[in-house]
Order: sequence, then C-alpha cells, then structure tokens
Amino acid sequence: MKQLVNRIKYYLRVYFFLVKFNVMDILIYRANALVMGLAPVVWLTTMLIFLATIFSQVKTLGGWNFWEIVFLTGVHEVIFLLTWATFLTNLRKFVEEIKTGRFDQILLKPISSRFLVSFRNLDFTSVGSLLNAFFVFCFSLGKIIEKIDFLKIPGFLIFLLVAYFVCYFIYFIFASLSLFFINSKTFIDWVFDATDFDRYPAEIYTPSLRIFLTFFLPILFFAYYPTAYLLGKIGEEYLLIGPFLVIGLGLISHFLWHFGLQHYQSASS
Repeated sequence: MKQLVNRIKYYLRVYFFLVKFNVMDILIYRANALVMGLAPVVWLTTMLIFLATIFSQVKTLGGWNFWEIVFLTGVHEVIFLLTWATFLTNLRKFVEEIKTGRFDQILLKPISSRFLVSFRNLDFTSVGSLLNAFFVFCFSLGKIIEKIDFLKIPGFLIFLLVAYFVCYFIYFIFASLSLFFINSKTFIDWVFDATDFDRYPAEIYTPSLRIFLTFFLPILFFAYYPTAYLLGKIGEEYLLIGPFLVIGLGLISHFLWHFGLQHYQSASS
C-alpha cells in the first residue's frame, strides 16, 4: 500500500511539473494562444444560433425544450474541453508519432509511456473556451432550475466523473490501434466526429442506435446521461452502469496497450 501511495505521489509531482512547463509555454506565445482559444468560442456561439433557429419552428425536440438542450450543450462542451485540454491533443499527436518513429523516444524515458502519451502536454488555449462553456452551463441551469431534483446532484457529479474516464478510455483505445495500424488517424477522427451524437437528446435516435451508443460505443455517457439523470428523464440504473463501464473500458485499454507494445515495430527501424 505504501508503495502505491509513493507511486501516486511521484506521478502527481511529474504532472505538476508538466502543468508548470505548459503554463510557461503559453506565456511565451500569448497571441497564438488567444487566437486558438477563440475558435471553440465561435463554434459554441454558432451552435447556440443553430439551436435557436430550430426552436423557432418547434417547441420540443425529443421531449426536450430549448433550455434543456442548451444545458445539454453546456455539459457536453465542459466535458469536451476538459478532455481536449488534458489528454485529447496528446493522443492525436501520439498517432502521428507512431508514423514518424518519435514514439521510440518516449519508450526510452524512465516513466510510464502510457502516462506520457496521454498527459505530457496540457492545452491551456482552451481555458477561455471552458469558461465560456461553463457560463452557458450555469446560465441555462438557471432557466431549468425548477425541474431539477437537488438530491440528484451527487449522482450528477458521479456521472460527470464517469464521463471524463469513459471519454479518456474510448479515445485511448482507438489511439492504441496505431500500434497495429500505422495509418490509424482515421479511427480517432471517426470517434471525434461520432461525439456529435451526444449533443442532442438520445430520444431522437432509434432504440438500436441508443443501445449501440450506450454499450458498444458509449458516447452517450459524455453528456446525455448525466444531463438526463439530473433532469429526471432516466432512472437510477444508468448511474450503476457507469462505474462498471469505466472498469470494463479501463481493462480493455490496459490489455490492448500492453499487447500492442509487445508487437510494436518502430517506423524508424
């Protein structure tokens, strides 16, 4: 147990150093960070205008009103931007490093290669966008506050934690495929595009598609299930599914990663 605690402390110190290093990098290139950080803000504004246009013609979408879907959008963007800032950009770079052979340098370092592949860089250009998404989250929450059962807030927070880990494991699993298929960037781009399904109420999809997006490619856990749970649109059973899903995906990612490393052939060799 003591060895595990010391190992956790070691990786926390390493992660703190990486955070410090990335903050210094952002301060050097302030203008570039500002321009890059504005892109998601523009996208979110466009998305809200799109939703307003839809609801100018209809009152509900799959039983969800305008502010409920705006809240869903806010939850989705908060989770997405957190993942983008902490690991998603790293995994996309990892796929390219497999092709160029630079992944070999990571394998030579005296630290977990999976940790470095996932968390070595933090994209602080998304901080401004995260604050913007959090504002949308809070503002829309104020519009639907009367529909919320406050006893569900702890479950909602658990759902958000599950959402982050589910998102990480899914992206990591698809990024790990690059250990087997050199030109595998298409896989992770496909998952990236597939997350658009989670921006809208699952009630608009067919039952078979909902099952697929819940158990086989569980992107509905990114935002839909946390939001639907808080609004009382789904039962407690989905809260129980989440932790088992995290464990299952975690085990798959662990075995796939180690199996891939055993059969990895460097592109530079």
